[in-house]
Amino acid sequence: MSLFRRGPKLHQCFFCSEAIPETEKYEHYRSHLIEVTDNNGQRAFTFECPVCGLMDEAWGGGRPVPESNAVSAMQVHLMQRHSIMDF
Repeated sequence: MSLFRRGPKLHQCFFCSEAIPETEKYEHYRSHLIEVTDNNGQRAFTFECPVCGLMDEAWGGGRPVPESNAVSAMQVHLMQRHSIMDF
């Protein structure tokens, strides 16, 4: 048994401040998506930033995995608006 037990590296979520394991970041950020219908009637997703508010766009409409596009949009938003690169 090790004297210095190390747990998983944790990441603090920008949206809810919860500490989450690095390996679960994608799934956790996915939980912050809000399902909507885009202008073409397709299933899409948006999100609400705690600083900027609800986004007025939706991502992923018509894509095979629309959640993936929306999580990528979250990453871009965090980098461009809040200079957060650790995603």
